[in-house]
Amino acid sequence: MMIRRSLIAMLLVAALALPALAQETAPAPTPVDTQVQSIALFKNGLGFFTRTGPLPPAGSMIEFGPLPAAVHGTLWLGWSDGVQFTNLRSQEVAASETRDALSIDELIRANIGRRVRVYLPGEDDSITGTILSYSQPEAQPPVNPYVSIIPPRPEGQGVILISTDNGTLALAPNQIQRIIFLDAPTTNVPVDRKHMAITGWLANAPQNATLSASYLTRGITWAPSYMVDISDDERALLSAKAAIINEVEDIAGARVELVTGFPYLEFQDIISPLAKKEDLAAFLNSLYRGQSGQMRREAATMAQVAYNMPAGPMGPSGAAMPDYGAPVEGVEAEDLFFYPIENVTLARGDVGYYPLFSQRIPYDHVYTWEIGDYMDQYDHYQPRDDGQQQIVWHSLRLTNETGMPWTTAPAETVQDGRILGQATLHYTPRGAKTLLKITQALGIQPEETEVEIARQPNAQTFMGSRYDRVTVRGTLTMRSHMDREVSVEVTKLLTGEVTETSPQAEVVKLAAGLQRANPRSRLTWEMPLPAGETVQMTYVYNVFVRS
Repeated sequence: MMIRRSLIAMLLVAALALPALAQETAPAPTPVDTQVQSIALFKNGLGFFTRTGPLPPAGSMIEFGPLPAAVHGTLWLGWSDGVQFTNLRSQEVAASETRDALSIDELIRANIGRRVRVYLPGEDDSITGTILSYSQPEAQPPVNPYVSIIPPRPEGQGVILISTDNGTLALAPNQIQRIIFLDAPTTNVPVDRKHMAITGWLANAPQNATLSASYLTRGITWAPSYMVDISDDERALLSAKAAIINEVEDIAGARVELVTGFPYLEFQDIISPLAKKEDLAAFLNSLYRGQSGQMRREAATMAQVAYNMPAGPMGPSGAAMPDYGAPVEGVEAEDLFFYPIENVTLARGDVGYYPLFSQRIPYDHVYTWEIGDYMDQYDHYQPRDDGQQQIVWHSLRLTNETGMPWTTAPAETVQDGRILGQATLHYTPRGAKTLLKITQALGIQPEETEVEIARQPNAQTFMGSRYDRVTVRGTLTMRSHMDREVSVEVTKLLTGEVTETSPQAEVVKLAAGLQRANPRSRLTWEMPLPAGETVQMTYVYNVFVRS
C-alpha cells in the first residue's frame, strides 16, 4: 500500500514538472529575415511595402517581426504553395541588445560583479566592494507602443547592493558622486527592447519556400518638384525630380513607385491591432476616433529640398540646367499613376534625390487677371476696398505632352540660367493644359468698377426674407505699358443672373450656392492686348439683395 502511494506521488510530481521542463527546453522561434522588395509612395507620408524572405525547414516555430506600424486592414501575409502554418498570432516579443553607457547608472548596471570604489557626497572616505545587484522599478511602456520599444527607466531610482568587508551596503543611485572601477569595466550596457511580432508553428514547408508580407505604413514620402526652362521661345524644357524622405527603415535595392493621384484611404490614421499592443477597448476607441471619414486633400505645396543639379545646357550666368532624359514608362492603375524608380538604396533618416525626366513641351505666355465675387454667403453685397490692389499675373500655359499626369508640386521657372519665379503646378492629366504663374505683370494696369443702374424694391421673398432686385453694370479695363502685344485671360466671379457681356464672354454657371437666392457664375474673356493700348470688358447682371 505504501509502495502504491509513493508511486502515485512520484507520478504526480513528474506530471507537474513536465510543463515547466517543456517551457525551459522549448527552442526560441526562428526569425524570418525578410527584405523590402518594392514600395509605393504616396505624398501624404504613407508607403505601401512588399517584402519577402526564405522560410526555415518545417517543424519549427518562426517569428516575423518587428512588425511595422501598419494601417488597420493592410497587413497581409502570403507564402509559397505547400506551406502550412498553425497557431499564427501576434504577440509582444522581448529582445536584448547592447549600446554604450550614457550615465553612471548605466555603467553600474553594466558592471555587476566587478570591484569598485564609491565616493558619497559630503564624505571624504570611500567604500570599496563588489557590485552585487542593481534593482530598478519596472519600466513603463509608452501609452501607444508601436513597432519597437525601449521602455523608459527612471534615472536615479532603485537600489544598488555592494558587498564590502563590513557587510552588504545598500545605496540609492543618486547617492553615488564618483565611482572608480578596480576591475576593467565594460561600457556596453544591455538594453531591453520589445516589439510586436507574428509567431507560429511551421508545420510544412517545401524546399526554397518563402514568406511575403504587404502593408501600408507611415514614415516615408516623396516630395516632387519641377523646373520649367523657357530659354527656348517655342518649347519649354520641363524637368522633374523627387525627394524621398525615409524615416521607416533602411532600404537596399528596392523598386520604388511614386504615386500620382488622390487615393481614398479611410483607415489611414488607425494602427492595425496586429502591429500595436493595446487592449480591446483602446482599439475600438481608436476606430471611433481615428477613422478618416473623408478623403484628405493632397497638400498644394510640398517642402523643398536643396539639391545640386547635374551638368547640362549652360546659361549666360554659368548655372547648369537639368536635363534628365525622357521619362520612363509608368503604370496606370484605375485613377492612379505609378512612376517607377529601380534599385533604390536609402538609409533610415536620409533624404534621397532622384531625377525623373526632362522633356520639351509646348507653352504660351498669357497674362491673367482674376476678380473675385463681392456677394457674401448671406447675400450681402461687400464692395471692394479702394485700397485693395488688382494684380495681373504673367503666367505660362503649359500643355502636358509627357504621356503621364503631372502631380501637384512646386515649379520653378527659369530663363537663360536665371530664376523668374516659383509657383504651384497643379495636377494636370496628360494631354491637358494648365497655368503656371511667373511674376506680377507690372506693365499692365488693371481697373475695375461696378455701378448700380436699376433697383426694384421688395421684388421677391426667399425663406421669409424680402429681397430687392438690383441691376449692376461692371467695367473691366486693362491698360498696357508694354512694348509688345500679349495675350490676356480675364476671369470674373459673380453672384447673380448674367444678362449681357461685351465682348462676348464665356459664361459658366457654378453649382456653388444652390440653396441661395442667386446663382453663381464665372465669366472668362481671352483676347490680345496690343502694346501701349487699352482694352475694356463690360458685363451686366441682376442680383437679389436683402432689403
